[in-house]
Amino acid sequence: MSYNTVIEANSISKVYPLFEKPHHCLKRILRDKFQKNRVSSNNTDDDSEFWALKNVSIELRQNETLGIIGQNGSGKSTLLQIICGTLTPTTGETKTKGRVAALLELGAGFNPEYTGRENVYLNASLYGLSTKEVDDRIDNIIAFAEIGEHIDQPVKTYSSGMYVRLAFSVIANIDADILVIDEALAVGDAYFQQKCMRFLKKFKEHGSIFFVSHDTTAMINFCDRVVWIHKGELIANGKPKPVCEEYLSFLHQEHSGKSADLPSREQSLTDDTSDFASRSFGDGLAKIKSSKLFDDTDREISVIDTEKLVKLKVSIQAYSDLSSIIVGFIVKDRLGQYIFGDNTFGKEPNGFGLLKNGECGEVCFSFLMPEFSPGEYSITIAVASGTPQNHVQHHWVHEGVVFSSVSSIDSGIMLRVPIEDILWNQN
Repeated sequence: MSYNTVIEANSISKVYPLFEKPHHCLKRILRDKFQKNRVSSNNTDDDSEFWALKNVSIELRQNETLGIIGQNGSGKSTLLQIICGTLTPTTGETKTKGRVAALLELGAGFNPEYTGRENVYLNASLYGLSTKEVDDRIDNIIAFAEIGEHIDQPVKTYSSGMYVRLAFSVIANIDADILVIDEALAVGDAYFQQKCMRFLKKFKEHGSIFFVSHDTTAMINFCDRVVWIHKGELIANGKPKPVCEEYLSFLHQEHSGKSADLPSREQSLTDDTSDFASRSFGDGLAKIKSSKLFDDTDREISVIDTEKLVKLKVSIQAYSDLSSIIVGFIVKDRLGQYIFGDNTFGKEPNGFGLLKNGECGEVCFSFLMPEFSPGEYSITIAVASGTPQNHVQHHWVHEGVVFSSVSSIDSGIMLRVPIEDILWNQN
C-alpha cells in the first residue's frame, strides 16, 4: 500500500450460496465442513451462487473523497461493509490505515432497547473510545444531534431521521481519519442534511471519505473521483463528471428498454476522453441538429461579461411522426452541477409539438442570462415526447453549447441576481 493510500481493496469478491430447498443448506454446511478447500466449480444441482462482488480492486487516497454509484443491488453496500470489516470477503483482502467511522445501515451499531445516550457510549466504544473519552464528547454529540429530551428515550421509539441524527453525531465526534457514508443521509430532513454536508466539507480538508449516493449532482459537486459498480463489477473509475454522465446515459437506455451498452470493464473516464464530452443518448426518433446562443441583436456569442438578454436557438429534425414534443435545456457549471433550466412543456407556441417524419423545427428560448462568476459553463439540450414526468427521450446532448463568463463578480459566489431595491431603517 503506497504512503498516500489509506484504504486498499485488492481483488475483492463476495459469493452467497443460493438454495432451492431448506435441506440443501444443511447439505452445503456438512459438505463445506469436510471440504476445506471448496471452489465454486464443485457446485451440485442442489445449489447455485450469487456473486455480489466480482474481483473488485479499489483504493482511497489521503484527503480524497471517493464516490461510488450504481443501481440498487449492484454491490456498493457489500463493498463498503467489507471495507469496514463488518463482512468477510470470499476472496481478496483489504488494508486500512487510520480510524474508520461508518454510517451504513440505518440503526447499525445501536441497541433498540437502550436509550440514545446509552447507545452513544455503546457505539463510540465500537470505534475504540474509552468511557472517559465519550464523557468528554457527550455534550457535543447531543448538541449536534439536536434530538432534545429524546436522547434519554429508547431508540426503538425514534423515527428514521432521529436515528440518522444520532448516528452521524457519533461519527462526527470520534476523531476519525476516514468516513464511510452509505445513503443513510437520504432519510434525514433538509436542515440536518445541510448540516452534515457542512461538516463533511470541513472534514475533507484533513480526512478521506467514501461516499455512496444515487444523487449524481451531489457526486459531481462533492467528490474528487467516482467509481461505478454494476452487478458486482467495477465498470468505470475516473473524474466525477464523465463517469456520472456515462452512468446516466446507461440508466436512460435501460429505462427506455433499449440494450444498454456498458463501457469496457474498469474503464478510466476523464474529461479528456475522446468524443465523450459531446456524447449523446436517446432513441433517435428526433435529433438535435444545432444549438447556438445569441445576444438580443441576433449575434452569435460565446462570451458573456454581464447579465444580459440572450436567445438559445435549438434546431431539431424528426425521424418519425411525433406528437407532444418537448425541448428543454439545463445550464451547468464546469463541474456539471445544474444551475437552472426550462423546457417548452405547457408554454408551447402555436403549432409546436407536432412533427412528421423528416420535418425540421426550431425553438428559440429568450431569457435573461444571469451574471456568472468567471469561468466556463455549458448548456445541455434535450428533445423528448410526452410530459416532464413521463416521457420518451429522443436526443440528449451534453455540452450542446459552451460559453465563458468574464465578469468581475466575486468568484466566491456562483452568480449575481438583480436587486430591485434595498431599504434600510435605523432606529
